[in-house]
Amino acid sequence: MPGTRFLIPSITLAAALLLGARASDDEPFRALAASEYAHQTVQQVTVGAKAFDSPELTAQAFGKKTDFLKFGVLPVLVVIENKRTDSLDLRQLEISLVASDGRHVAAVSPDELPFLAKNGKRRPSGPGIGGLPVPMPKKKNPLADDSIVARAFVAKMLPPGDSASGFFYFEARPERGDSIYLNGLREARSGKEIMYFEFPLNGKPGGSQ
Repeated sequence: MPGTRFLIPSITLAAALLLGARASDDEPFRALAASEYAHQTVQQVTVGAKAFDSPELTAQAFGKKTDFLKFGVLPVLVVIENKRTDSLDLRQLEISLVASDGRHVAAVSPDELPFLAKNGKRRPSGPGIGGLPVPMPKKKNPLADDSIVARAFVAKMLPPGDSASGFFYFEARPERGDSIYLNGLREARSGKEIMYFEFPLNGKPGGSQ
């Protein structure tokens, strides 16, 4: 891939979230409806997304102690609403952050984030490495907070009339013109794939197909 902004190889994440955990001792964080964010509707499915691209925004969801941007991590909240009459299978969901010049980066697993804060590198992998013990980050690691995992998008199925929401994490700096690309949504019964979604993060396109 051209450019040096994105450093993480592509991975596939299944989606959605448990938003019950508290961002602070004062008030819980709750995702809004998909239409309240930049969004797109395709075949009776609406996907909304918002980049939490400032310390003020990340504090709302994760508390002030988690400084994602300092470590080059961009959290993006994604909300999926299923207005269809059948369930959606999210197990093959793929999501990427797309720069204005076409560069793509896929989401990073929450389990990988503590290693970025510790030494700027993800956990080693590959032949001759995967089986070796890897020292775990210290508990005070700023990207090892339980709320990061609790708010990750992890749902695998989405019933009709229901919605799911959660965060995807990208090793990237926010840039003007960033978009979200999402595909892999399938009809649970037939296995037929829903058309892909792609829309800018800094607006409310509200497009339908």
